[in-house]
Formats: sequence, structure tokens, C-alpha cells
Amino acid sequence: MAEPYDRWHKKRPQPGEEKCRAHGKVPSSEHGRGKRWLARWRDPDGQQQSESFDRYEDARQHLTRMRGAVDDGTYIAPKNGDTLLKTVAEQWLANQTFGNPRTYHQYESRVRNHIIGPLGDLKLRQIKASTIQTWIKRRLQVLDGTTVGLVFTHLSSILTMAVDDDLIPKNPCDTGSVKRVKPRRSKKASKDVPLSWEQTDDLRKHLPDRYQAAVDCGRGLGMRQGEIFGFSPDDVDWSGDDKTVHICRQITHHRGTLVFAPPKGGAKDDPKDRRVPLDEDLATLLRAHMREFPAVEVTLPWLEKDGELVTVRLIFTTRERKALNKNYFNYLWKAALEAIGVIKAVNDKPVGKGRKWEECRDKMMHALRHLFASEAIKEGVDVYTLTDLLGHEDPAFTLRRYVHRVGDAAEKARRAIGRRYRVAE
Repeated sequence: MAEPYDRWHKKRPQPGEEKCRAHGKVPSSEHGRGKRWLARWRDPDGQQQSESFDRYEDARQHLTRMRGAVDDGTYIAPKNGDTLLKTVAEQWLANQTFGNPRTYHQYESRVRNHIIGPLGDLKLRQIKASTIQTWIKRRLQVLDGTTVGLVFTHLSSILTMAVDDDLIPKNPCDTGSVKRVKPRRSKKASKDVPLSWEQTDDLRKHLPDRYQAAVDCGRGLGMRQGEIFGFSPDDVDWSGDDKTVHICRQITHHRGTLVFAPPKGGAKDDPKDRRVPLDEDLATLLRAHMREFPAVEVTLPWLEKDGELVTVRLIFTTRERKALNKNYFNYLWKAALEAIGVIKAVNDKPVGKGRKWEECRDKMMHALRHLFASEAIKEGVDVYTLTDLLGHEDPAFTLRRYVHRVGDAAEKARRAIGRRYRVAE
């Protein structure tokens, strides 16, 4: 079996040549220069390849791996691993296609900021399981666990492509040590609804008058925040007893600019719009809101920063008659949460001028959708209908994330079973 070659000493010295004191061997012209041990093998094409090591054992193990890989057909040239991660990441990004250009921008932002930024200058062969573990730990210092989990899936996909392209033999993200520390992309919903109906009643009173009805669009129609901001009176069928709301747009950001877009996950060929029944009492409340704060025409690009300009009459706008920005609105929301005693501030600065609050992600405006879902289940709406009303595709996801324990549920179960037994008698 082939052995590593000793670069520092002659394999066939001449009689009488002086030996070096350190090793007791005749030195070569390369003695003491570079790494001593050279692993040499032939690749599947019969071309000689080599790599140097400081230690004999390292060279021997590498040589064994290379010869074994050639024999079993899994050989990957070590020089392929010299490819920079950022080169592969750029190629991976270029290959991503989405119906919604904003989705690509979100992928690009995550990859450039959190993968190429901290890891991009590393060679692929330098990225070990320990490298990924350290990266996860540092990302968790600046991002929440769900976002780190999402970025992790991008990194793993990039490295899987490198494996498929024969640049590296295996994906370090798939190792057991990494899987044990990688963050979960999502968390299970709490058993109890994040905000109760009574709490949202109180919260509503602490929002500015022009935004109070936004609470009812969330808990009464199951709208997301961006959908509430993009809600138009022209989306409502106000006639008859079967009033409905056509949820067909949201306001969101694309490259720092507010834009109109389809609801979450929507694209040109599949806009993900939906229709939700509108209760007469809620319709009356919305009419009263619009009498006090008439709808305002707002013009924004459609879908992307440079998209076609679209004008929509909006129910909720700023005092300056502009579209609502979530960053501004979230300050108002947190101030209202503080006012009703749900969260506490962590400094004394004024709202909108640097005031900060404790972590309250599950208490933000999206909690209204959770409340809508739980109230619907409480009143007997089946999960398949609720899934459609929320704009989900998987009823299991709706149950797992949006349905919470409701008050007196155990007693209701007791009464329901009791009725069945009374009927049997």
C-alpha cells in the first residue's frame, strides 16, 4: 500500500551522505521548507494529485480517504473545496425564481446579510460542523430564533448544492452536532390566546381614534396587519344580509418603499385573495368610522419599488393622508399594550422618540388573527372553513398555530357529552 512521501529526506541517498541530526536521515533540497509529508494519489482520470501535511498520520489518513473514494466512485478533488462560499451562494441566489419579486428580495437580503457577510470569504472545505455551530450562536445574538432557523435552511440548501456539484463530499449542516443546536424555524402556539377579547377592548381605547377600528378588522375579519393597512371600502359588498369582504391586497415594503401587493404568499398567477363574511354590527362600526375618517385615495407602486402605480381608497391612513407604515403603527400598538398593563417599558423616553418595551412578539397586531381563529372555533366553525377564512392552505397548520384554549371549554365538553347520554335515555 502506498505511503506518504517524505519531502524533507532523500528516499535513495548516496553512500556517505551526511544525515540530519533531527531525524537521522539524509536531507533533501527541500529540507525544513513547507510541510514535510506529501500524500500522492491518482484521480479517476489517472492524473496524479497531491496534498502536503505537517504530520505523517494526517497524510496517511488523507491518502487512505482519497484512494478509497477513487475506488468506490465518491471521489471529489480536494481543490474543488477551495471554492469560496460566497461564489456558491451567489449562484444559488441567481437560480431562485419566485412569482413575487419581493420574495426574491427577502431571500437575497437574508443570504447577503447573514450568510455571505459572516461566512462568504471562507473556502468550502474550511466550513466544518463547528463553523456552523459558531455561526448559529452569533446569529442568535442579533436575530430571533425563527429567523435564524429560516436563514439556516438557506445555508443548508446552498451547501447541499455544493455537494451536488461535487465541490465538497458532505453538507456540514446535516451533521448530528449541528442538528442538536439549530434553532426551530417556528414555535408552537401558546395554549392560551395571546390577547383576550376583553384585553383588545381595552387596548382599542388607547389607540388614536382614527385607528381604533383596525382592531375590529383583525379580530372580526382575521386580517393580517398589512391587509388592514391596505383595506378599502371598495373591497366590501355592503348590500343585503350576506355582506362579505374581499381581502385582495396588503401594504408592505419592497427595498425600503411602501407598495401594494397581494396577500401573504400571493403572486400574479395565484394572488391568495379570499372572502370573509362581514357581520352587520361590524359593518355598522366600519361605516361609523368612515363617516368620521373618510377613505383617502393613496397611490403606491404595485408589488415592487418600480412597479406600476396603483391608486386605492384606503380606510386607514395617517393624519397626513398617507399609507400606514408598520414601524410607526407598532409604536402606537406597544404604547397601548403598556397602557393596559400587558407589557412594560424598559426606558423613559417618549413614544416614537426612542421608547422601548420588553419583548412582546406574540402580543403584536397579529394576535388579533389568533383571537379571530379561537373565537370562530369556540362558536363551532369547522377547521376547514376557518383555514379558508384565514388564507391558509393546511388545516393542520391552522390548528397547530392559531387555535387556543377557550374559557369554559371543559364545562362545554361535559354538557355536550351529557346531552348525548340524555338523548340515549
